[in-house]
Amino acid sequence: MQARTPSSRAIIILILISIPIFIGALDLTVVSAVLPHVLVDFEIPLQTSLDDAAWIVTGYLLAYTVSMTFMGRLSDLYGRQKVFLAALGIFALGSYLVAVADTWPTRMVLRTYYMLASGRPDPSLISLWNLIAARVIQAIGAGAMVPVGMALVGDLYPPGRRARALGFIAAVDTAGWVVGHLYGGIVARFWDWRMIFWFNLPVCLLAFLLIWFLLRGVGQPRGEGRMDWLGALLITTSLSALILGLGTGAELSGSTGFEDQTALPPYAFPAMIVAILLLGLFIWRQLSAKHPLIPLTLFRTPNFSPASLANFFVGFSLFIAIANVPLFINLLIADTIEQGAWDSGWMLSALTVPMALIAVPGGWLTEKIGYRWPSAIGLLAAIVAFSLMMGWKSTTLYGTMIPQLVLAGLGFGLTLAPIASAVVDASPSEHRGTGSALVIIFRLIGMTAGVSSITTYALQRADKLSNQMLSSSADLSETIRVGVQVLEKVISETFLVAAVASALAVIPILFIRTKIKQGENNE
Repeated sequence: MQARTPSSRAIIILILISIPIFIGALDLTVVSAVLPHVLVDFEIPLQTSLDDAAWIVTGYLLAYTVSMTFMGRLSDLYGRQKVFLAALGIFALGSYLVAVADTWPTRMVLRTYYMLASGRPDPSLISLWNLIAARVIQAIGAGAMVPVGMALVGDLYPPGRRARALGFIAAVDTAGWVVGHLYGGIVARFWDWRMIFWFNLPVCLLAFLLIWFLLRGVGQPRGEGRMDWLGALLITTSLSALILGLGTGAELSGSTGFEDQTALPPYAFPAMIVAILLLGLFIWRQLSAKHPLIPLTLFRTPNFSPASLANFFVGFSLFIAIANVPLFINLLIADTIEQGAWDSGWMLSALTVPMALIAVPGGWLTEKIGYRWPSAIGLLAAIVAFSLMMGWKSTTLYGTMIPQLVLAGLGFGLTLAPIASAVVDASPSEHRGTGSALVIIFRLIGMTAGVSSITTYALQRADKLSNQMLSSSADLSETIRVGVQVLEKVISETFLVAAVASALAVIPILFIRTKIKQGENNE
């Protein structure tokens, strides 16, 4: 049964649950700005431990994604309030453990090691892995808050009023990882980097108390049955293998380019095979389980499947843009690494800030004219923007690039609220947490597949073009000239791929019904 609350109370709850969602998204990218400080403070040799340090980012992304697969379902079974507050507590615990990673946790691990084994482990590396473990704990809480918060919005708002609220959450989530780099840089400049995580604690405590107080007595639908832990294990390991196999790491943290990524990792193919096999086992489990983790019947409800597929393509094309902008600036425009990092951050904001700002108006438009047309208009704007970006050259001015990035950001931002609303509205109330999780998961899988596949394509394509265009007796001048031409062509082609992916997203959008008749979504 649809829960009802006074409008003002619902708005206050929406704002309160958005605060920790924002902080969780912030912490996804914040470490990219402070990672050098972490390595210096922990006395980690940069040359020998960069791969280990990358897990500070990759581990967070991985746990952020997989926690959604079961925490949304837990909220269906045990109530949104309990699960959201538990996730908030887990995130706060992880934040505390990050801040103290190199103190008592390191001493405790060292004592345990000396009791059980011989030798002298490196305390710096133990501190690093304590930090990584703490980041994973953080991400389990942060990843859960997004779908549970979306499901809570679905409980608080009727179908005709959800889109703006879901657009607000999408805007807050996007804004978090947009400003993470800037926030981390400011904190690291004026305080110790650990203050980022100490600041989280009072905010989380205040949000916890206020949310607990305001949600008392608010009716929350609960599904019947039990948690399918075997299904959760299968889909978690499948997604983990997929993400690791695709070699996603620095790019999803908001790095400044592909300079540290040479190709898919050597274990990519076996990991992908494992991911497919485990996915097959997961589907078998869902078909045979009495109480499945993800009822496959959800994909037969109106709008659910086309919106999920469209979200995959949106994630795919969006992250090509996010990866291409710093790559283009660092390799073809900036004179130094420092200038490249600075310019890339500000230029990416031309894409991501409009994306966040338009999400709420996109929700309002969805409530007025339905899901289909705001999504389609947004995707058409993205296609036009990518078509213009295909003309970027090393001589292209920032003043030319910015309007095109703004157009792409507005286009993608328009799709956030209608696609999320289509999925949440289509989900029965007893599976709303699961449906909300799938909204984010499909986009994250698309983002992961997009950046990894394009990285591999770009590297192989650049190598092939260089071999074709360089003469056997090429001097330095010719090598530089051909290198610029190759990079311009490869980046142009990847923007074409992004435009094609956006066009593919339009196809399932056309199959989304503008309105669902009462009763079709089991409300």
